[in-house]
Amino acid sequence: MKNRTRALAAIFAVLLLGCVLGIGGYHFLGKRIQKNPTVSETRRAQSHTGRLAIRLQLTKEQEAQLNSILEDSRLQINTGRAEWESKLQTIRTKTNERIAAILNDEQRKKFQQFLSEAGSHGRPGDQGRSHGEH
Repeated sequence: MKNRTRALAAIFAVLLLGCVLGIGGYHFLGKRIQKNPTVSETRRAQSHTGRLAIRLQLTKEQEAQLNSILEDSRLQINTGRAEWESKLQTIRTKTNERIAAILNDEQRKKFQQFLSEAGSHGRPGDQGRSHGEH
């Protein structure tokens, strides 16, 4: 029985250590990567384009055309993403207004406090997000 307890304690300790390392890694590395996604996105795109150009044995002219096509695609995707984020923000705002409308004054104050603590998406723990505030 002691061995079983020790084994469970060891498993728990390993899981806890994994969580701590994961959170620490995100805190120290993840935020840096997310601060400037355009840089990493550009590097990734250049790397992908370069590998594709080599594999397909593209001429310089074809590689330039490929770059143009992919840049146009990225712009369309980013525009669509921005439009979608705007729509999501509108939905969140309207949802919060509808919720506030059914609450009494005391509940409304608590709800506003909850939203300010929750961050941009109305969920606790999202304070680090950068998609806009309610």
